[in-house]
Amino acid sequence: MSGNVERPRIAVLVSPAVHPVSGRACAGAADLAALALGQALVASGAPDVFYAGAAPDSALADYLAHGCRRLLVLRHEPDQDVSASLAAAVRPYDLVICGIRSGGGMSSGLLPYQLAELLGRPLLPGLAELSLDSGTVRGAQSLPQGEQRLLEAGFPVLASVHPRAATARPWRFAGLAQGRIEVTPATGCGLTECAFEPERRALPLRAARAERGHERMLQAIAAGDGQAAGLVVNQGDSVEKAQVVLDYLRHHQLVDY
Repeated sequence: MSGNVERPRIAVLVSPAVHPVSGRACAGAADLAALALGQALVASGAPDVFYAGAAPDSALADYLAHGCRRLLVLRHEPDQDVSASLAAAVRPYDLVICGIRSGGGMSSGLLPYQLAELLGRPLLPGLAELSLDSGTVRGAQSLPQGEQRLLEAGFPVLASVHPRAATARPWRFAGLAQGRIEVTPATGCGLTECAFEPERRALPLRAARAERGHERMLQAIAAGDGQAAGLVVNQGDSVEKAQVVLDYLRHHQLVDY
C-alpha cells in the first residue's frame, strides 16, 4: 500500500458532462457524488481531483464551485485514450473514486474497469454507499429493483459510485474563485490502439405483438377454446386462497414442498 492506513491517499476522477437542456458543459452527477464522498472521507484537506481530456477550463469550473480546491488536468487530444495516463497519475493513491460513467462522450462505463486492469487492483463497481475501516473499503453496490449487495476490499482499490451515492456540496462562487486548475503533461496511446469502439448501434427491443394489459390478463386465465386455464378466487378465507396458490405452484413445479 502506498499510504498510511489511518490517512489513506484518495483521488477522485471527473469528466464534464453535457447539460440535457442548455447543452453547455457542466459537472456530471456521478462525478459530484464521487467528489462528495472523497471530501467526506478525507479527515483534513481535500482529495486530489484529476481530469484527463481536452475540455476548456470553463467546462471544469463547476467542480471548483462544488468544493474542489485543486483540479489536476492531464491534457489530451480528442483522439487519444486517457486510461494509460490516468493509471500512471493515480498509481500512488490508496483509493480512487469515480462515477459509474461519464456524462459526455461515449459514456461506455469501461474506464473504471480499464484502470483496474492496468493497475492490477480490485474494483468495487456501482456503489451507493462507501466507508473506510482500518484499511478496508466497504460499500453497498446498487442493484436493480432497489436491492443492494455488500462489497469490501483492502487498499489499494478503485470504486465507481452511483450518482445518488452522496449529495454534492452546494455551488459557491467563493469556491469557484479560490479553486485552481493545474495542467500537467500527460502521455496516452492513440484511440485506435486501446480505446473502446462499439461495433454497432444497439437496436431497441420491440414486442412481437402489441396487446393491452387487459387482453394479456384474459389470455392468462382462459384458454383459446373458452375453458378456464386458471382460477379467479373471489370467495373463501385467506387460508383457502393461499392453498389455491400453493396448489398452482406445485402443479407447475415452482416449489418442491
